[in-house]
Amino acid sequence: MRRGVVRGAIGLVAVGLLGAVVASAAVRLERDVPEPDAGRLVYLPDAKLLSPLVLGYDNVLADVLWFRTINYFGEHYATDRSYPWLASMCDVVTDLDPRAEHVYRFAGVILPWEAKRPDEGIRLLEKGIRALPDSWLLHYYAGIVHFLFRSDYAQAAEHLRRAAELPGAPPLVARIAAVMYTRRYGPETTVDVLRQMRDSADSEQLRDVLDEKIRDAQLTWDLERLAALVATYRSRFGHAPASLAALVDVGLLRGVPPDPFGGTYEIEPATGAVRSSTGRAPQVLRQSPRRQAMGATN
Repeated sequence: MRRGVVRGAIGLVAVGLLGAVVASAAVRLERDVPEPDAGRLVYLPDAKLLSPLVLGYDNVLADVLWFRTINYFGEHYATDRSYPWLASMCDVVTDLDPRAEHVYRFAGVILPWEAKRPDEGIRLLEKGIRALPDSWLLHYYAGIVHFLFRSDYAQAAEHLRRAAELPGAPPLVARIAAVMYTRRYGPETTVDVLRQMRDSADSEQLRDVLDEKIRDAQLTWDLERLAALVATYRSRFGHAPASLAALVDVGLLRGVPPDPFGGTYEIEPATGAVRSSTGRAPQVLRQSPRRQAMGATN
């Protein structure tokens, strides 16, 4: 009985301390202060200093400070749209509660898009991934931010590939990962990566999506290779081949590959371009380096 009373008293003290900390922080949050890199954090104490003071109520303090963080964002969103301390506030909350996934996701969206601080957004997402390595959402957000704000296709593709492999990720993530790999590396690498993802997928729906993207990537790869061989034939013989079979006849090609969508590959008589008889075009948003080079020489 006495132990319960003591614990209750300690709890009351801790809650009172939480209130004092938050109240102090709230006053500071209203002031005009320098940017975080100007030297020192004046909004909130370091979480390492806070944690021993709240007697194990870290998660409670994290929740209270998170509520304050949301209020801070809302107030500035309605006024000056400036958030110099938002990243630091998210840091303190996640130092107290490293598994607060919602905070990392918030930071991963608001910091890049609204606060114009993509590096801080990525830093917090990577912090979240270290704490929650099995969160497909954090990998997904990191991939998108790397892509849109850093043009870092390698990091974007790796995060999206990881996201697509994790439990709970919807098929759309695999589709975006496929597009990302195609944009950065070219279709042949995309085919290999997608096959690996498909083989490790534990969902029939995910495998179906990946199979479709494999066919898209294979079509892109085939058309690029065949177009390059047609260009070689033209430079060697002074005219375009009448058909793709001519490439086989002169030893440039062992055999015309099958169209992954059930049609056939053919040469457009008017332009000499290689196409699929299905009319399906490669699903590529950005030209691969090989195709860019071909376009520059044509």
